[in-house]
Amino acid sequence: MEYRQRTGLLLEAALRVAGSVRSYRLYKTIVECVTMFKIGTTTASDEKILSWFKDVMQKNYGGPEGIPRIDVGDINIETPDEDEIATDDTCKLQIEMKRPHAENFTKQKIAMAQKQGIPPQVALQTFREGWWIIIRCKKLDGNAPVDNEHLQKNPILASLDIGSKKIFESEVEENRLLNAWPFIVSSIAQKSGKFNVSFKAPSAPGKYKFYIDIKSQEFLGCDQVFTVEKDIIDKALIERKEMEEEEVKDKKTK
Repeated sequence: MEYRQRTGLLLEAALRVAGSVRSYRLYKTIVECVTMFKIGTTTASDEKILSWFKDVMQKNYGGPEGIPRIDVGDINIETPDEDEIATDDTCKLQIEMKRPHAENFTKQKIAMAQKQGIPPQVALQTFREGWWIIIRCKKLDGNAPVDNEHLQKNPILASLDIGSKKIFESEVEENRLLNAWPFIVSSIAQKSGKFNVSFKAPSAPGKYKFYIDIKSQEFLGCDQVFTVEKDIIDKALIERKEMEEEEVKDKKTK
C-alpha cells in the first residue's frame, strides 16, 4: 500500500511538471502511465494487451455493453457572451458525454457486494472513475509565433541541461498544451454529463484546429481525440460590449 501511495504521488508531481511546461506529449504519457500502473501492464497500446483488457471487461461486466467508454455528443468552443473568439480570450470548451457502461457496471457492482455480504450502498460509495480532457491546437493558415515565456519563467527548467531545455523549447505548436482538466465520476450509475473547460485562446489571429483528447486513467483502449475548427479574431480589430458601455459612460460624464 505504501509503495502504491508513493508511486501515485510521484506520478501526480510529474503531471504538475508536464502542465507547467505545457507539454502535451509528456502529459499524455504520464496519464497513460497512471492507467498502466493501476491495471498492472507495461503498455497502453499493444493490441494483445488491449484485446485482453476488453475480454476481461466483457466477462466481468456483462458483455459488450460492459466495455467502458465515453460517447461524445455536442462539442463546441466559444467565448462566453460573445459572438466571436478573439485573441487571448478566456474560451470555454462545452462538451456533452455519455457513459454507456454505467448500467452494466452498476448491476455487476451490486451483485458483487451482495455476494460478499456488503450493503450495496456502502460498496458503491467508494466508486471512482477518472477521466481527462486535454486541449491543444494548431494554426491552419500559417505558422503561429513561438511563445516560450512560460518556459523562461519556469524554475523547474532552470535545473535542466541545455539539451533537455531545447526539447521543450522546440516543441511543435500542436503539442503545446492549452489545458488539461480532470473529472471524476463518483456515481457509478451516472449515464451522462455536460462539462465546461476554460482555456486561453491563441495570441495570434487566424484559423485554428483544436484537438480535444478524452483519456481514461482507469481503463485501456477507450481514449479518443476530437477536433473543432474555429476562427480567432484579432482583439484589436473588434469592439466588445463592455468597451461600448464604457464609451457611453465617458460621454455622459463629459
